[in-house]
Amino acid sequence: MATLMRYRSYGGQPYCEVVLPNGDHVTITVEAGGVTIKRLARRNAAEEILFIGPVHIVTDICMALLDGKPASDTTVLDIFLSVVSQFRTSEDIRAAFAEATAAGA
Repeated sequence: MATLMRYRSYGGQPYCEVVLPNGDHVTITVEAGGVTIKRLARRNAAEEILFIGPVHIVTDICMALLDGKPASDTTVLDIFLSVVSQFRTSEDIRAAFAEATAAGA
């Protein structure tokens, strides 16, 4: 189960950080230009952007990944957090978003 470390949904840049079951720290940042999902650097791995996309496309991907389950209070950040928290590793996040993006292309 993922652990929520930081969460800020107010202001100009909603942001959260979760720790996945394998120990990866992942951040989600929502800005006017889109959403960035990033794995933070660890001893054995450099910081890495897992996904960047426009808010409307990423929201559609997340809603599809939720498979019809309602997201808790549907703020944009909460939708992303609900989805990202379901993964065990940052590589799982990258693969799921890449697959969903490829399917929509």
